[in-house]
Amino acid sequence: MYQSTFYKIGPLAGMYYSNGKKHKTIIVYGIGAPLVPDSGQLPDAPIIMNYNVDLFVPDYFGYGRSEGRFTPKNCIKTFTYLFEKLKQGAYGVNCYAKKKRFFQYRRIIFIGKSLGGTYIPLLPRYNQQIKELALFCPVVDSKLCGSIKGEETNALFLKSMKKDGYHHLYRGINSSVWKKHLENNDDLSPMDNIKYLKDARLFIAHGKLDSCVHYSKSVAYYNKLIRWYGSGHQYKIKLYPKGAHDKTTTNFAVKDFLDWILSKNFMI
Repeated sequence: MYQSTFYKIGPLAGMYYSNGKKHKTIIVYGIGAPLVPDSGQLPDAPIIMNYNVDLFVPDYFGYGRSEGRFTPKNCIKTFTYLFEKLKQGAYGVNCYAKKKRFFQYRRIIFIGKSLGGTYIPLLPRYNQQIKELALFCPVVDSKLCGSIKGEETNALFLKSMKKDGYHHLYRGINSSVWKKHLENNDDLSPMDNIKYLKDARLFIAHGKLDSCVHYSKSVAYYNKLIRWYGSGHQYKIKLYPKGAHDKTTTNFAVKDFLDWILSKNFMI
């Protein structure tokens, strides 16, 4: 059994999941888009909470209940800010429920799904202490989105943001900075930042039935990683034959990832 509670750590909001026990490890989970903010119903939470970890699902800066403006750089800042606060120790506040909690963890592990998977592999570039990463159905080469029949295009993504009202949640998504970013013209594509992953432990998961982001994009990213550093135990990819762009992939992937990263091979 576990509970989820809303907290703000400074200007950053998110849902915190805990089973009431004290743990030294926390999973920070970056969700995809466009979605409404997590309300305690993360599809992978029941599996994650079977491990000796806590879980935090942030609203990106400029999105949902967090303050600021939604930009690619602020998506990255969401995770680097959390890493620093959770390492050093910080209070989270829930004004409505009149709750206050102190957060501090020895080990912080990052997971990014879909859009979240764009920014998780960039984190070691900005903080070399961040090393334990997982990408689920990630967007690792946004310029090629829609290049395979059936995939979501960048134009459709931006149109949905504008026409379906999501721009009220993602405050800044209509800025020209996003068009530049989605065309890989800002040096923030995972494909252009392989050189920062030398010391990372990286797990990539993708479903072969994913019609939103084709799994071949993850394979190409993994192959480039291996060309740089060679095959080894610190990089892993797993494809799920019956997995789509949803929990049919991530429910299995999160268990496989946590079994791998929390194994004795990677004890800290």
